Amino acid sequence: MHTQEAKNTSAWRSRVGASALAAAVLVAGGLSAVALASPSANAHDRSASEASRSLAAKVQRLEDIEDIHQLKARYFRFVDEKKHDELAALFTPHAKLVTDGIKWKSPQDFAYTIRDLTGEAPSAHSGMMPEITITGPNKASGIWSMQDVLTFPAGKDAPEGHHGYGQYRETYRKVDGKWLIDSVLLTRFRMDPIPNWNPPKAATPETAPSHAAPAK
Repeated sequence: MHTQEAKNTSAWRSRVGASALAAAVLVAGGLSAVALASPSANAHDRSASEASRSLAAKVQRLEDIEDIHQLKARYFRFVDEKKHDELAALFTPHAKLVTDGIKWKSPQDFAYTIRDLTGEAPSAHSGMMPEITITGPNKASGIWSMQDVLTFPAGKDAPEGHHGYGQYRETYRKVDGKWLIDSVLLTRFRMDPIPNWNPPKAATPETAPSHAAPAK
């Protein structure tokens, strides 16, 4: 009896030992598989993360370039709309400005001289074919082809009007998340004189033509 029990106990221990060994092999194999798979998974994650950062950087670059386009568009519009305070606010406080060889002390000096020189004289400014380059964190440069038309009310001592052609070379800086003009170099390649004129007066209720139907 004791002999049979010993045999059964020995067989049971053998089965348990075999099961434990098999489990150990499976666990070890699983760990090895995880170890082998981890570098590939990590590499994939790194690649996806780098691609995401690259895409975000490209989108940011395009947004910055568009913001600079809008900045320059406001520059031209404020000059023509005679919004000189708004014009001065488009620059960094210590921006360097040189136009046609004239060096200006400050953006305010530049804007207010335009105000005093041109007064209400009509003008039309435009910029074309911009080449904008992001040169560093919060920094950029640009080259613009330009044209401007400026005339003064016709009179005895009126300054001569012109149609000018030239180029802006500028730098920009982002301050508190907003792009501003940091330097300007304006060079005109050609200036064609044009006659001055007196723009028509805006219609008033007294001078506007009547469109009322004739009385029958």
